Amino acid sequence: EVYDMSNGYEDHMVADEGKDGKTNLIVNYLPQSMSQDELRSLFSSIGEVESAKLVRDKVAGHSLGYGFVNYLNPSDADRAISTLNGLRLQSKTIKVSFARPSSETIKDANLYISDLYISGLPRTMVQKDVEDMFTGYGHIINSRVLVDQATVAPARPRGPQLKSTL
Repeated sequence: EVYDMSNGYEDHMVADEGKDGKTNLIVNYLPQSMSQDELRSLFSSIGEVESAKLVRDKVAGHSLGYGFVNYLNPSDADRAISTLNGLRLQSKTIKVSFARPSSETIKDANLYISDLYISGLPRTMVQKDVEDMFTGYGHIINSRVLVDQATVAPARPRGPQLKSTL
């Protein structure tokens, strides 16, 4: 037998790549008991829904409490955010916002920005050492080693920390 191990997240994000995210919404903090049909129905009250996907655990099949709704019309997506964001459903307050593009879409655009936090660096390590260590993995836009401002010593208790945007 062949099992589909996808939870639907990747498939839904890839389906909307051409629209720059103007119609694709992510809906967080959904009640566990909400079905995919109920999700579609709720958002259909705003405008015509192209697709609605409730994301489920790959193995157990239960809802992970979030989903995606893709509208045909960007103005419906805007209206859904202004109307449904903050709506109380059972004991949950849902959050509705534009979905970010998939990481594959970002990589295909030759643009990959990520914040990297590192702790536990040796006390002797300075910013240049850390940058030299990571520069081979991509262009570093900004970096800093966090230090204790009172003593100007590397941050404690875990050692200096690097915040880097690649």
